[in-house]
Amino acid sequence: MPISAEEREKMQRVYSIGPKMVDYLERIGIERLDDLRGGDARELALRINAMLQRNHINTMGVRALEGLIEYANSTPMQPEGL
Repeated sequence: MPISAEEREKMQRVYSIGPKMVDYLERIGIERLDDLRGGDARELALRINAMLQRNHINTMGVRALEGLIEYANSTPMQPEGL
């Protein structure tokens, strides 16, 4: 399922998270901000790099993902399907 426009907007509130990073997350199966709760930025980066079949996400990308995970952890959970 694609990431909704509302979820995209929430994710892009985080510093250094833009449309391309959200697209990458969608392509590895992330559908909601809540999917990132308790996540590991380095593991997400490895999954993105594997999906792209190249080493694309660097240290700055990992930091951006860490910020996104921190944001996900700090926001109230949303009921599934909303």
